[in-house]
Amino acid sequence: MRLLTAGLVIKRSELLGEAGECCQDLASNLIVEKNDCTNWSGFLDWLQQLQPQVLLIDVEHFQGIVEDRVRQIKAASPKAMIIALHNAADPQMIIAGMRAGIAEYFYPPMKKNLRDLLERKIDEHTRDQFITNSDRRTIGFLSAKGGCGATTVACHTAVELGNRMHQSGNYHVLLADLDLTGGNVRFVMRSKTPGSVVDAMRTDHGLDLGLWNRLVSDGYPGLEVIAAPSSFYLDCLPEQRDVERVLNFARSRYQWTVLDLGCSLTPYVRNILESVNELYLVASPDVLSLYQAKQILKELQENNYPADRVRWLLNRSADYEDRMISEEAQGMIGMTAFFSLPNDRSGLAEAYTSGSLLSEASPLRHQLSALATKISGVEDPERAGGHKEPWYRKLRMGARQRTSALGELSNATLNV
Repeated sequence: MRLLTAGLVIKRSELLGEAGECCQDLASNLIVEKNDCTNWSGFLDWLQQLQPQVLLIDVEHFQGIVEDRVRQIKAASPKAMIIALHNAADPQMIIAGMRAGIAEYFYPPMKKNLRDLLERKIDEHTRDQFITNSDRRTIGFLSAKGGCGATTVACHTAVELGNRMHQSGNYHVLLADLDLTGGNVRFVMRSKTPGSVVDAMRTDHGLDLGLWNRLVSDGYPGLEVIAAPSSFYLDCLPEQRDVERVLNFARSRYQWTVLDLGCSLTPYVRNILESVNELYLVASPDVLSLYQAKQILKELQENNYPADRVRWLLNRSADYEDRMISEEAQGMIGMTAFFSLPNDRSGLAEAYTSGSLLSEASPLRHQLSALATKISGVEDPERAGGHKEPWYRKLRMGARQRTSALGELSNATLNV
């Protein structure tokens, strides 16, 4: 993983001392390159070659021509965040700098604020590397409303992915419950460890393998699980930086990170979505669920969330030979379902009562395995080459009447 590169172009010793100490504290995540800038054109050549993510520069190097010098810096290194350092608050300099495109302006005492900014930048840099790294994937499952089955889908998909990673090599999958005030992953996966993902987020000394291993549980090939707190009471939700640090740690250790995000598109969840390669929105065929799914998709679009990262899953869908209900639902959403899953209420009830996951004979388990294959592009060797004919024939009573009812309600309800 590439570390964040910071360029230090600081003339005054008091500024260099504070900035240098701050960078030294973050040395494990930061590469620091210094330039004394005795010659401006030579400095620009150095900058063009280095291409740092962050540039800390003493405003004395601007020599009163702020806009022109910032423009030249941006031309040499377009992606660098420019942080101006001064020995005092100079309103005219601050205004001129911000107008020119300087991102931040610091003056002593500045170590704490500068460190906080650099830590956020490091977290963003790490996240962006993993988001664009096809070898490391983070996927999230979100219910359109409570009871749509996103936790069931997330848990079984994680198990299936774990099987594939275990069979294909020494790779692992993490299932993380980020539904902090109502998560059920601990129950579904029978997690034995008392710790939780919140403990990982709130550690004061940084994450290490010793602490992490005390918080995760295993029991399934290639899969580790970190649960939400067993108590649903939290004095406050963790800050985005704390969540991001845990996700960055997970992505550095696991081939796949599977997140259960609960059933609400809160600001907390929206922040997490910035770190997710693919979001799977789980809805059932009832009108309220489809309405909520449509509202969530609309809100994501309004907030410019990339449409190519969003998939929606139709859970508890109709008989696959007769796709009338599935087609009605997709018409209501205005988007093709990525995958449809059957209803196996009795199989789930039996599994959860006995403290296990769905049996291998369950039709829903078969389709969840197919979903994992579609997500990962990796076949399950144990199921590959099996019977290709439709395996599922759900006995339905009055399915066409339910389809008709959905059709009658769709236009009136979903367009509210």
